[in-house]
Amino acid sequence: MPPPNWQKIQTLPVADIQVEERLRTASPTAVASIVSSIHEVGSILQPLLVRKVKDGYRLMDGLHRLTAAKEAGLEEVPVKVSECTNDQAIRIEVDANVAGAPLTPLDMAVFLAAHKELYERENPEAAQGKAGARGRWNATDKMSVASFAANAAETFGKGERQIFRLISVGEKLSKDEIAQLRDAPNRVQFKDLEHIAKCGEQTDRSAICAALGSGEAKSAKEVLARKKAPGAAVQSTTDQQAAKITDAWLRGSKAARTQFAEKFRDELLELLQDAEDSDTPASEVVMFQSHNREAG
Repeated sequence: MPPPNWQKIQTLPVADIQVEERLRTASPTAVASIVSSIHEVGSILQPLLVRKVKDGYRLMDGLHRLTAAKEAGLEEVPVKVSECTNDQAIRIEVDANVAGAPLTPLDMAVFLAAHKELYERENPEAAQGKAGARGRWNATDKMSVASFAANAAETFGKGERQIFRLISVGEKLSKDEIAQLRDAPNRVQFKDLEHIAKCGEQTDRSAICAALGSGEAKSAKEVLARKKAPGAAVQSTTDQQAAKITDAWLRGSKAARTQFAEKFRDELLELLQDAEDSDTPASEVVMFQSHNREAG
């Protein structure tokens, strides 16, 4: 695959730069710092990285700078424009963030998982067998997952085994669960993600994300301890099945959910009608609601 074709630095109107789903959200604290800098120097000094697309330009790196420019009232910002593929755009975002501002453990989990997905997409043989996959990753290759994980291990002062657990977390978490963890009043710690990585049941993972996100618990360990406490309610088979269906629904794209709803439309309407006409407990009926998968 040929490398991205970069054009000379130029300026673009802020309104012309599209921002789609990002692997990382903007930190209000970091944005405020950049706004203060803009007021002092009058502009953005480091150019944003954007990609040329059919209908304009799409941001690859510089979400904090672009957000700050909007808040500061700038009409234009300096940019470097590239013509590249979707995978190259993701790679640029991942590498720019890892090499730039410090990442939280959650950010690192998301980026590690994205990097692994890209690597396996470019090297299909690496995904064929989990047992031998890590051995096939070439640690001398700067773009390999092994090298990437080693750098993350050094950054966080952790072992590579722990970093691969982070990759596992990034792969398991749905977009809604990531959003819940980002909204947590207490920053999610590395040990919380380790607990999530070890969760054998999806329901445990969902419970941790919901409790941390709402502030009902301060740690993943606290959530799991509550679930195992004497006298704690034992989840019924129906509840477990409903949780699995709900997880699949939340992970599905809008197109997939639409297809599912159309296929089972009559059955769903009949179940909802039965629920209204009988005393069927609400917990036994799976209620599908629309979730915004573009957040984050």
